Amino acid sequence: MLLDSGKPAIDPPRRRPDQPAPHTMSLSRREFIQAVGGVALSSLSPWAHADHAAAGAPPAADWCGADSQPSPLFVPSDRGFLGRLSLDEDTLTLRAAALSASDAAPAGLTSAYLAQVGGRTYFNPTLVLHRDQRVRVDFVNGIGEPTIVHWHGLRVDTRNDGGGMTLAEPGGRYAYDFAVRNRSSLYWYHPHPHGLTAGQAYRGMFGLVEITDEDESRLRAALDLVPGKSEIPLVLQDRRAEAAYAATDADRVHGFLGERVLINGSACPYLDVATRIYRFRVLNASNARTYRLGWRTAAGTPVPFTLIGNDGGLFPAPRECTDAYLASAERLDVLLDLSDLSVGDTLFLETRSFDPMHMEAAAAASPPDQNAPPVDHAAMGHAAPAADPHAEHAQHAGHGGAFPEGTPRALLQLRIRGKVAYRTKVPARLSSLPVIDLAQASERPLRLGFAKGRWRINDRVFVMGETPIEVRRNTVETWLIRNYFNSMPHAMHLHGFAFEVLERQTSPDAIAALKVDERGRLATDLGRKDTVLVWPGESVRVAIDFACPFPGEQTYMFHCHNLEHEDGGMMLGVKVS
Repeated sequence: MLLDSGKPAIDPPRRRPDQPAPHTMSLSRREFIQAVGGVALSSLSPWAHADHAAAGAPPAADWCGADSQPSPLFVPSDRGFLGRLSLDEDTLTLRAAALSASDAAPAGLTSAYLAQVGGRTYFNPTLVLHRDQRVRVDFVNGIGEPTIVHWHGLRVDTRNDGGGMTLAEPGGRYAYDFAVRNRSSLYWYHPHPHGLTAGQAYRGMFGLVEITDEDESRLRAALDLVPGKSEIPLVLQDRRAEAAYAATDADRVHGFLGERVLINGSACPYLDVATRIYRFRVLNASNARTYRLGWRTAAGTPVPFTLIGNDGGLFPAPRECTDAYLASAERLDVLLDLSDLSVGDTLFLETRSFDPMHMEAAAAASPPDQNAPPVDHAAMGHAAPAADPHAEHAQHAGHGGAFPEGTPRALLQLRIRGKVAYRTKVPARLSSLPVIDLAQASERPLRLGFAKGRWRINDRVFVMGETPIEVRRNTVETWLIRNYFNSMPHAMHLHGFAFEVLERQTSPDAIAALKVDERGRLATDLGRKDTVLVWPGESVRVAIDFACPFPGEQTYMFHCHNLEHEDGGMMLGVKVS
């Protein structure tokens, strides 16, 4: 099924230096109600009713199931699937192509980005870059649909962003040439052809971009972190049994959810580890599913971890956490200290029970006046109603078949197989971040909602060439992103610029319980972000410095990264001039 992952990721002690055509989502209200309300309740897992605050110990079947066997976690190496490829000044030829049965790539993936370098073959290579280097990529479209590569999170000009305004037709090419301006972090790349993004990404077209700088080098030296041994990427993607992407009307409303979760293409994976600190760099590459991630022992006891970064790189200081939400396209940078465990112990990475808050189902089915508009509690500045309907939402949450969103499941098992001497501590300071000056900032309101059969931003849907959001270069704006109460969570992504989450307002109780400061922010909101999850009834204020070093007018995208919502038009153009 997979490439041989090679040796276990036990890092011995060593001396440290001191494809279908695009579908436009447009449903009548009757079709919308049928899409969200016609799912059999019998598909619900009993764990969907679990208390939000208690992880508990799910049955053993929640990891592998009756028909699955554990397999070693695939750990990327210097070739093959997700292989680490350090780019130099030479041009890299990256080809989007269909996979064949003979290709050494995970089962179920039918397309990928291929590269041949130095006699080695790469599928969706992990591009290893350093700050300020020049990157040249010759992209070749070898699939039967128009496509383009979007460099998610990278600070590049419009021509190199791959936002979908220019596409490579089948058999065509597109040349990228840009300098790396980002701080160290884990970014990624994926297709961005409007109307076709969800299917192409689901079929397997996605890869990682790892940028290093001095902060990154210091962290690795301090903790003796070695990529592929004690530093492991975890790419999460949920999949259905059939390899083909065939979204239904319900999928286009909720998002395409799979029935099992693969990590680095591995089903039911385990990793052999030693008693030391491990770094896990986590990407949610799922089309739509949100995870509530945490670690636990085999007996079900939650195990804390140290969060050191997110989308935009390392935090100034580490944060201890017990769990963290991770929406589509978001990343987490996690340290897990196994020093005090014993050989034979096991830990699990799991997604825990939570209310997915797809309140559009209740909104469509419950009001006496079906034509009455939903009340935008966030825009009115009100909190959720006193009688919180989220508490009863499990009975409406059947979308996702045998694995509805919010259902707990173990995803990865760690097996302690080696005892090593390791006494290194996590540094108290990780990086420095410049402050975004808000003295002259202007505020822009943005509303997220559903109307006339489509998810919308400010009541609009995407039209190619239109830029409803216009900003002046070298200015600072705060965006207040308000989600209707009768809505669902939306992972909002901005191309070209990182932002700072300033505050969360009127958050649902389960989210507010995880706040780390008086502004309602979560641990995952700290530092810099390029994607932020906004829950129903919630408002999130972010600060964006539109400093733009690129000459001329630049155009980017702001959209929901639930890929079915994006393809359906929940996206607006952003002009910087």
